[in-house]
Amino acid sequence: MNLMTRMLLVLLLFSSMPVSVRADEPTIRQERPPFTLSEEARAAIRSEIQAVINEGYYPGISVLLIHRGKVIMREAHGVVDIETKQPFTVDQLCWLASTGKLFTATLMASLVDDGLLAFDDPIAKTFPEFAEIRLLDGSKPKQPVRLRHVLSHTSGIPNDNWLKSEKQLEKTSSELKDYIFPQTSQDFVNGCLKQGLVIEPGTRMMYGRPIDLSACVAEKITGKTFVELMQERVFKPLNLKNTTIQPTKAELKRLAPLYQSKKAGVFEPDNFGLDVAERQNQRFSTAGGGVYSTLDDIGTLMQLHLNRGVHKGKQLINAESLQQLYQSQPGTNGRYGLAFQIKESKVNGNSRILSHPGYSGPVAWVDFERELVGVLLMQSNTVNRTKHHNRIIDTIYRFIPGEKTPR
Repeated sequence: MNLMTRMLLVLLLFSSMPVSVRADEPTIRQERPPFTLSEEARAAIRSEIQAVINEGYYPGISVLLIHRGKVIMREAHGVVDIETKQPFTVDQLCWLASTGKLFTATLMASLVDDGLLAFDDPIAKTFPEFAEIRLLDGSKPKQPVRLRHVLSHTSGIPNDNWLKSEKQLEKTSSELKDYIFPQTSQDFVNGCLKQGLVIEPGTRMMYGRPIDLSACVAEKITGKTFVELMQERVFKPLNLKNTTIQPTKAELKRLAPLYQSKKAGVFEPDNFGLDVAERQNQRFSTAGGGVYSTLDDIGTLMQLHLNRGVHKGKQLINAESLQQLYQSQPGTNGRYGLAFQIKESKVNGNSRILSHPGYSGPVAWVDFERELVGVLLMQSNTVNRTKHHNRIIDTIYRFIPGEKTPR
């Protein structure tokens, strides 16, 4: 037997031996093909969307579903304008209201990724005067107000509802000028300091305006405006050409009219989105709800999260920085991370939905268990929107399975 034959026999022997894998070694996730929605599934989803429209709270609704990187549904139903009956389209520009917080969260993770800030940073690190903020009884809080507190609405600074119910202060009150209508970041910081703390930071969620402190911090540590940072770190890298914080006159003409619907079939014009655009084009930009975007652009942002920070083969933000956004925060009863809502779905398996709805009707979400990104746009403010979101999402989930066993 020559040397070459011996070497071949040795190679064959070793290739046939079982390979042991240590239990603590991470397993490589096998790429699986995207799910294909059957005609039955499409019909069921369309039927549910149409049923919601028929209830009379939304003129129109659009939907985008991306599964394992492939668009599996992209449709619009109903009308965008109840006067002209113009159809709601898949490229309709919409005001996202609080759904825009998902863009803010992405920006903040980018800044953390570059070492410019940390989620545990006290606001006083950037604005030293914040070290003097006090509780209602004049005492110093047990811990400082941190960036993670403002992003999870647990800062202890009162929101609009508390100010109205406890102090009888309306938004038009002169006492709230810097808090409600700040001209600059410093104005808003001063407005928050004037309100003080009504609860200990990190102990209870009070959803509202103080999340804008994150934009104030970002602006001061970088020397750039919030708009510039969003353009440089989120919009441009993801090529979001139809997303803006300061819409032009041409973009405002394309903007879906916003309605308020408190009663089925009754739609009243709502100018809130136009008012926000006017304020942002003049002065302070809100981190809490100032983004105008389209179905596809929102889908691209959420796909960045599903891909753990990778866009078109490039790691834009490290997965570890993004992962911090999805962890439930103290004081939120497990319902909220850093500008991400957290919900559990048990429809057709188990999964965790990371999302955010908005005053103007939209919701966008990412689901790692189902490897799914979803967006619903509906430009109407109604108290029923959470119920309607859940109905449509539950219908979608009937056809896209999650984990079959509890995690």
